[in-house]
Amino acid sequence: MKALTGWLGAVFVAFCIGTVISMAVVGGMLWWKGVLNDERMYAMLAALQGIKAPPPPKLTATDTGAEQPSYDQILGARLRASLDLDLRENAIDKSLGDLRTIETSLKSESLRLDSWKQSFDKRLADLQSAASETSLREVQQTLEAMQPKQSKDQVMKMLAEPKTVNNDPMEDVVRILKAMPLDKRKKILQEFKTPEEIEKLHDILRIIRTGGSDTELLQETRKQLQQQGTMP
Repeated sequence: MKALTGWLGAVFVAFCIGTVISMAVVGGMLWWKGVLNDERMYAMLAALQGIKAPPPPKLTATDTGAEQPSYDQILGARLRASLDLDLRENAIDKSLGDLRTIETSLKSESLRLDSWKQSFDKRLADLQSAASETSLREVQQTLEAMQPKQSKDQVMKMLAEPKTVNNDPMEDVVRILKAMPLDKRKKILQEFKTPEEIEKLHDILRIIRTGGSDTELLQETRKQLQQQGTMP
């Protein structure tokens, strides 16, 4: 019985040793072929210990030996970039064109407003001139209806008024007298008798003789036309 027990023990020990040797040989072969690498060994040990193995690291293009882009792919990428640049340039050109159109429109509108303003100013000046002419005509008719001495007194009072930028009493008197019928004017002028009145009458006749503001206006107009080269 002891001999049988010893034999069975020897067989069991031999079996264990053979199993260990076999596992060592198989493990060595797997390691040599690269099947049993460090990551798998680490995962096996982690599984034996009941630990969750971490995920494998991400492989880069170099690690995986990624394929380099082809020549056609490079040309396609460059073509897309060129088209995108062309679209941007076209958008910028369109924006500049829109700005130029707006600028031209604003200039046209400004010219139109300037023309309208000049027309309005001329119309206003004509209305003011017409109103002035109407007022002077009414004064003329009033003086004609009065007695010559009364008319002379009113003329002297008009000449005593201060001269301003928009009002020249002497010029108004001259225009009124020039527009009167000759007989009415003669009767009024005959009433100028005192030295002061005679001096005023001399100034009136001098302005009538020289043409007054009408002559100055004609001379200024002629000068402007000569500067513009429209008259010899």
